[in-house]
Amino acid sequence: MKRIALALVLLMIGGYLVRGQEVQPTWESLNRRGYPQWFRDAKLGIFVHWGLYSVPSFSGRDQYAEWFYRGLMTGDTVRAEEMLKIERMWGSLLGDQWSGRLTNLRGMKQKPSLTDLYTLLPCLWNAEHWNPAQWAELFEQSGARYVLLVSKHHDGYCLWKSRYQPSWNSVVTGPRRDIVGDLTEAVRARGLKMGLYYSLTEWTNSRHVWMQDPDSLIGDYVDNYMAPQFKELVTKYRPSVLFTDGEWQNTPEQFRAEELIAWYYNTVGPEAVVNNRWGSDKGRVLHGYLTPEYQRAPDDTVRPWAECRGIGRSFGLNRNEPLENYLTSDSLIRHFVRLVAAGGGMTLNVGPEADGTIPMLQQERLIDLGNWLRVNGEAIYASRPWAKQCEADSALFYTKRGGNLYAIATRVPERAVVLTDVPRPPAGMKVTLLGCGRDLRWFYLGGRLTIYVGSLTHADLLACKSAWVFRLEGLAR
Repeated sequence: MKRIALALVLLMIGGYLVRGQEVQPTWESLNRRGYPQWFRDAKLGIFVHWGLYSVPSFSGRDQYAEWFYRGLMTGDTVRAEEMLKIERMWGSLLGDQWSGRLTNLRGMKQKPSLTDLYTLLPCLWNAEHWNPAQWAELFEQSGARYVLLVSKHHDGYCLWKSRYQPSWNSVVTGPRRDIVGDLTEAVRARGLKMGLYYSLTEWTNSRHVWMQDPDSLIGDYVDNYMAPQFKELVTKYRPSVLFTDGEWQNTPEQFRAEELIAWYYNTVGPEAVVNNRWGSDKGRVLHGYLTPEYQRAPDDTVRPWAECRGIGRSFGLNRNEPLENYLTSDSLIRHFVRLVAAGGGMTLNVGPEADGTIPMLQQERLIDLGNWLRVNGEAIYASRPWAKQCEADSALFYTKRGGNLYAIATRVPERAVVLTDVPRPPAGMKVTLLGCGRDLRWFYLGGRLTIYVGSLTHADLLACKSAWVFRLEGLAR
């Protein structure tokens, strides 16, 4: 009985402690809570843009394919022509079934608009080859530590069974699968963190049509649709990362940002982290990791940050995108090195085909990045920026971890690698090329440290490929 009583007391105390640590709905409280260590250490995540826009998977050569619906709203020629091609092909093949479903969906008698035709895309989205376990395996092989799935983009179509969109989701239409739930289970089975992207705004919602209705009239939409749907999604899947978007025409107050972020943290717990896209910024979104999009490192590096980008120029698959838009494996690895040396990370996007397969070119890039990380990951994961990011010629980058300095050469090292403005090394310092294991000779004079690499063989260099990492033990103490 004494043991039971003690256990009850401890549970009560624990409950009070948890309640005492609850985050309050203020920027000050959110910032005191801070960011989980796992996210600062992760460095690499995988973004997945997959939805109705994956059916046409088409846009201008340098445009975002996931904005297909918006192009139909504005009369964008490229997207409009592609929608008409789809309508002509499937309208003739499906006949009365196609026009009948449009009538059932919209109750239409007149000629349908382009945006009306978009509502028929679930008829064409079967995801017949989708295997979430294979996706999760690929993401693990890439070296990623977390996955971000677009649960709902700006078209409002949900990849889970939302009570707030009972007929506009992937469980009752299209693939007829709980895509969020199935991928969450597969990703977590691989030991990765699962995160979700959630659009705060929608182009298709009658309560407030984003980019069409006055921004000041978004209150009803937020209070009676967005906020409860947001809580539905979080409660059901408890994502470790929450990436909100579509916020830039409204204020944090209009989105109830402080309240909803605090609720999310208190619901999911210490591992939860949000991004900073919670309203038009202007210095007032004071919490959330930073998400530069196809941009250089932010000036504010106090908050954690991760560049979000595709391998090409689009997030959703764009079949109209030229090959030259895609990063090669070498350029991807070198770009990633630059981001980590600057103190950040990368959320790298894949845009699957409508059938659920990830294009081979995208798979190749992920596998090559993962192979590089298997050799050189100790210079990346849990690393921190050093006193300087790189040498003047931007061919040698630096990170530090556990007292070691890592010099990452993005050009093939030939006779010697020279580090400038370096503190005097500890006596007997070991210098090693990761993947090689052999100690290298070095010489220090007047702040310059020269590493002699002439003894390295062609096989030694091939073990690293794209970027070569030298570990200098104890130099970053």
